[in-house]
Amino acid sequence: MYSVLFILLAVSLGAWSATVQPPPLIQTLSSAGGGGIGPEFKLTENQDDISEDAQFWRQVGLKQLGKAIEQAKRAKESLYQHKAKNIIIFIGDGMGLSTISAGRIYKGQYLKHGHGEEEMLSFDEFPYTGLAKTYNVDKQVPDSAGTATAIFTGVKTDYGAIGMDSTRSKTNASQGRLESIMDWAQREGKRTGVVTTTRITHATPAATYAKIYHRDWECDTEVPTDSVGIHTDIARQLVENAPGNKLNVVLGGGLSPMGAYNQSEVKTVNFEGGTEDICKRSDNRNLATEWLQRHANDSADAELVYTREQLLKVDVKEVDHLMGLFRNNHITYSIAPEQGEPSLQDMTETAIGVLERGDKSKGYVLLVEGGRIDQGHHQNYARAALHEVYELDLAVQAALKMTDSDETLIIVTADHSHAVTFNGYPERGADILGAANLHKPKDPMVYETITYANGPGYFDHLANETKPANSSNVWMPFKLFTKEQIESPTYRHMATLALKDETHGGEDVIVFASGPGASLVRGVFEQNYLAYVMSYAGCMGPAKSFDESCKRHLSPVGDNNGVSSFAALRLSIVLLLGTWLIMLML
Repeated sequence: MYSVLFILLAVSLGAWSATVQPPPLIQTLSSAGGGGIGPEFKLTENQDDISEDAQFWRQVGLKQLGKAIEQAKRAKESLYQHKAKNIIIFIGDGMGLSTISAGRIYKGQYLKHGHGEEEMLSFDEFPYTGLAKTYNVDKQVPDSAGTATAIFTGVKTDYGAIGMDSTRSKTNASQGRLESIMDWAQREGKRTGVVTTTRITHATPAATYAKIYHRDWECDTEVPTDSVGIHTDIARQLVENAPGNKLNVVLGGGLSPMGAYNQSEVKTVNFEGGTEDICKRSDNRNLATEWLQRHANDSADAELVYTREQLLKVDVKEVDHLMGLFRNNHITYSIAPEQGEPSLQDMTETAIGVLERGDKSKGYVLLVEGGRIDQGHHQNYARAALHEVYELDLAVQAALKMTDSDETLIIVTADHSHAVTFNGYPERGADILGAANLHKPKDPMVYETITYANGPGYFDHLANETKPANSSNVWMPFKLFTKEQIESPTYRHMATLALKDETHGGEDVIVFASGPGASLVRGVFEQNYLAYVMSYAGCMGPAKSFDESCKRHLSPVGDNNGVSSFAALRLSIVLLLGTWLIMLML
């Protein structure tokens, strides 16, 4: 073998002297045909000839599942066959790797657990991790609609699309429609729920139940004229169509899109940005009370709550359907909560209580979204964003305490990242939200550890009248900001490009997994693969029949650990033979 490599290397060196192209050995290793290293899937030279529709992405997802299973088999692993009765997926919206690292330190410093860097988030302890590629079909850097659709349906799609593939049409609501994990779960008799700190009609939660051309069509007033009467707004889909109208738990913000606007709502802190805008209905329908009436007519135990106090009084063992809507818009950032609002932990604990029915049910599927991480970053509100990471961590901790790790698959991930950096050379234990170089008094400019590539923080830090004469520094000196300003929930960290709204980031996001099926989360994969992990592990949807493992799991002789019926039969025969031999000896 070594002689062959030597010959190849010699040939390569000879070729290098005559051309600027990489040597043949490297070309071989880099090509899909040679060493298996190359594109995950090939497109034709003419990109327009490829339709990256539902069928395309299902093939990609199932291929990745097959690769993961083959890798496990070669390593003589069997954990991948273990099946999950319950699935909880946590989405930290916009929680890229830099946000996780900074959020971990923030948690340690917020709780005064030492310097902060040595702190752990609850999901840091999960045994399996992987990296998900987040691009949309039409965008290198994605949005939450396309990424959430990928995660929950197994099909990547266009920027802005909800529950529809890239063939979607403004004038044909049937074209490109997709089923989600909630459709799959309900078909198998599982209970289902959605929890979010955003509007319940916002992109990520909507992708679990809605099928609509564009994410912005949350109210009837937002559907454009050429789509009226064709596409039903997201709020109506939640109440009128499956799987939305069959969800056992719906908790979040969004009173206004649901037609239940609270005129007396109090807003103490003035957070800014486009995400603070909210649509209102024009059809005079109160969809929240309609939801309650529909379930009352079904003779089901249903409750509609509007405050944390009401939520905590819910008898979770008796209520079959629960809706909680706590703000007109999103639930307020947890760094400055308004009175009467529940925390993400409160909602998660209540949701699990309603969904969990022990041996009386076939399990459940639950989405929990920490949605305001993303919105904090969009406004360069670094403190608000990192505190939302801490709130998500508390919700994950609660779920871990309330569930059985042998029967519940828990996934924690992000839909996309953000244009936020964790930079400089701050000393160990330095305030993660403070300056990076205060320990260097001779530095001409003090700068923050957390900064943004773009966003409205540019305007807040621009020197304007504070610029010294004959200075090329366009930034306001950091010392001019007071301690009170810097510690305010609405303080914006500096951004180097002026935008009203900071952009997402395009790098891979990390996926943490624990429980049955978690071992399938490994390496780097397309984001839509996560739907097939949940499908395979939960014995529902397109990967339920990928192999015989679900049949064995659901067989009376199987068990919850995916032991095959053949193995069970073999064990029975061994026991019978052993009994027979003992009788002969006697």
